[in-house]
Amino acid sequence: MTASVARRRSDSWTLFTLGGAPVVVAPTSLLLGLLIAGSWYPVVSSALAGHGAITVLGTVAATVLGVGVSVLMHELAHGAAGTLLGRRPVRYELYLWGGRTSFGPSSRWRPWKDVITSLAGPAANLTLWAVGHGLLDRIESAPVFVAAWALTWVNLALAVFNALPGLPLDGGHALAALVEQLTGRRVLGQRLAAVGGLIVVGGVAWRWILAPLLAGRQPDTFSLFLAVMIAGPIATTSWRVLGLGRGTRAAARLDLRTLTRPVAVVPADTPLTAAREQLDAGAGLVLVAEGSRILGTLDAPALAELERSGLPDAAAVAVSQVCTVLPAAAVTTQATGQPAADALARARTVSRWLVLVEEGRVAGAVPTGAR
Repeated sequence: MTASVARRRSDSWTLFTLGGAPVVVAPTSLLLGLLIAGSWYPVVSSALAGHGAITVLGTVAATVLGVGVSVLMHELAHGAAGTLLGRRPVRYELYLWGGRTSFGPSSRWRPWKDVITSLAGPAANLTLWAVGHGLLDRIESAPVFVAAWALTWVNLALAVFNALPGLPLDGGHALAALVEQLTGRRVLGQRLAAVGGLIVVGGVAWRWILAPLLAGRQPDTFSLFLAVMIAGPIATTSWRVLGLGRGTRAAARLDLRTLTRPVAVVPADTPLTAAREQLDAGAGLVLVAEGSRILGTLDAPALAELERSGLPDAAAVAVSQVCTVLPAAAVTTQATGQPAADALARARTVSRWLVLVEEGRVAGAVPTGAR
């Protein structure tokens, strides 16, 4: 038998792993890169008049790549801050519109730590802006100067925009956590940050759509694309947090603890026959552990598939050899309300089960409905 292999998500590519956390990128991010390259090419070509097309293309490509690196540094800063404060990242995701850093559970986490972790990303971009600004006067090569100049101001824009106090931006998460820390009212913090998000959406609509129209100009296609790409996720998140969308009331009443099935935790060298006994005894899911590290999972459908494939001797096969790696998106510490509903929706795309962790312990597993 071969060792277990993590299931690959069809909607993302894994670039590398850092500290045990995979860094993945959505293929749709290539679309944004092409759009940025297309919109910047005329500007770079004008700035580098007298240089060949290869130089201009190389400068544009280097700039687009630099934007991707800037977004990555932003997310890694979140992870570094969380690690220093006692909560390790489990996944870094880079999307068409930005990124997301997912963290594992922590029994001693406090809201003020969320404030620091959230603002670490904009702080990283602000640092990159300061470094780039200080180096511009020392650059003699025109192509290098153009790329460095563009990346310097892109990082300033990333820092300022992400620090705005509206969900799901970093500033919104920081505002919600700060209100919770000061008042002990988590819902109040979330709602204030959601209102901030709708204000940000209004600002985006004004800057890229309404202002040009009032000035008698037609908004260009790239500006419209940016407006939709940026404002869409912000509006959706804020709308949902404020309870204005369909299904929000039902989500608010959700309690995953009422839906959990028992979970059996077994050592990596446990025979497959023993895992079968656990499942037959009522466990919905078997977690395979090596010390404090979860190697993977095994459930009844997976075991049935293995048995149909013709195992040579189930008693001689260890569960670590056939288990499926548990995706980070299939683990949550949120048991109730909209956060729990969101966690269940994310888990449904990658796993048949959502593992609920409370106070650092596995409380159970919830079927997601995925096949």
